[in-house]
Amino acid sequence: MFVRAHQQGVYRLALSVLDDSAEAEEAAQDSLVAAINALDTYRGDSAFTTWLYAITLNTCRGRLRKHRSRERLMETLRSIFRLGNETAPHPEEAAIRNEADAAVARAVASLDEKHRLPVILRYYNELPVSEIAKLLEISEGTVHSRLFTARERLRAMLKPEHFIHTPPGRTDNA
Repeated sequence: MFVRAHQQGVYRLALSVLDDSAEAEEAAQDSLVAAINALDTYRGDSAFTTWLYAITLNTCRGRLRKHRSRERLMETLRSIFRLGNETAPHPEEAAIRNEADAAVARAVASLDEKHRLPVILRYYNELPVSEIAKLLEISEGTVHSRLFTARERLRAMLKPEHFIHTPPGRTDNA
């Protein structure tokens, strides 16, 4: 009953903020679940829909931050590993950049957890080393060491020759 009564309005608000129907659908669901879980915190200071829409806006903002963070992570990793050109005016260059982004994401995902987490926390969530150390319950020196090792592994996985497509049967001497 609760979901049916509020789903339409929550979805419309999410869609107006996110401008993506699939993303808005997920945000609406997340918002409604969050509201149900937090019903006991509603004090009646404002209209119920105002409270519900505040939850929806916060959910949408979190999703927008997450998307911006992903893009910042890709930009940071591209610059660290000098992948691709910063401007991609030509469609072919844009396709190469998308391929590079996907390769970076796959490479980060392939790291073992002890190296992947510091990379994600540092470059995706932009946390300082001191906070990463506290979160992972390790020393700051260990965080620096794991980040260094992760960057070296990523560099090895993302060598430029991995992004150059050579047609079958052709060698560099051809």
